[in-house]
Amino acid sequence: MTIPDNDPIVAVPMVTPFGETDQVDFDAAQRNAERWCKTANSVFIVGSQSGEEFMLSEPERVDLLRCVTEALDGDRITAGGIDAPSVVETLRQAERHAEAGAEMVRLRFPRIESEVLPYFQQVLPRCPVPVLLMHQSNPASFGIAAKPAGPPELLGEIASMDGVYGYVTDHDMRFEARVRRFVPQDKRFWICNGSMILSGTLIGCNGTTTAFSNIWPDALKQLLEHGMAGNYAAGEAVQEQIRKIDEIMLPYLATGIKTCLSLMGFEGMKPRQPSQPMADKDVRRLRMEMELAGLI
Repeated sequence: MTIPDNDPIVAVPMVTPFGETDQVDFDAAQRNAERWCKTANSVFIVGSQSGEEFMLSEPERVDLLRCVTEALDGDRITAGGIDAPSVVETLRQAERHAEAGAEMVRLRFPRIESEVLPYFQQVLPRCPVPVLLMHQSNPASFGIAAKPAGPPELLGEIASMDGVYGYVTDHDMRFEARVRRFVPQDKRFWICNGSMILSGTLIGCNGTTTAFSNIWPDALKQLLEHGMAGNYAAGEAVQEQIRKIDEIMLPYLATGIKTCLSLMGFEGMKPRQPSQPMADKDVRRLRMEMELAGLI
């Protein structure tokens, strides 16, 4: 298998299915992955905020990645999500993910700016697989930009290094437009939010990984194609449908994504405890918008 290079690319930060006793439901994960294989999703990130990564143990994340890898077909690949500020720990986890079948790892930037450059200078030459850089240092704040990991020049310098597959923005479009100047054209530059797809293409984004990839990946790819072609008017109606769903479900984080997927018939869509379900009134609003979009 090879890493996809046919822009635009849609990557899914895959939600984790759980059973009645709060355990990871690996069978449901395989069936859900097989369903996503019939969509535009081509990279499956296992271990993400959308997938409740901080609710999972490392063995669960690795076993889930192995399980999903076995379910994929065609040119689709898995990527292991890692959020570790230690060089040694990052490399140890990257080795485990690679052994489980990952062809890429997603790394977040260290939270201390002075450690960002030395971290990647040491990790990238020794990482067993290519790296997708995730510039979301406060991953639980869906839809809100955190303090940048460093100045645009520094982020672009890191994105230019050997071993980097691409870079995923945070939500500050003004800042990320500046980062784009320093990211080489042969590296991926992905927008991080489904409500910002068309806006992202305006600053040079050529792909996405976003919570919404779990829900409507084909629409995201269509929007990327419209935006990259400069056909913004053709995509605006679909973009607005995504915004309306996004603004209802995203404040609930993984619970909101799973509520959408439950309405669509995906399996294992309970959030892990102690996460609480969406309010009934918001579920009703969500159902209405999803029906209008033709998703249910």
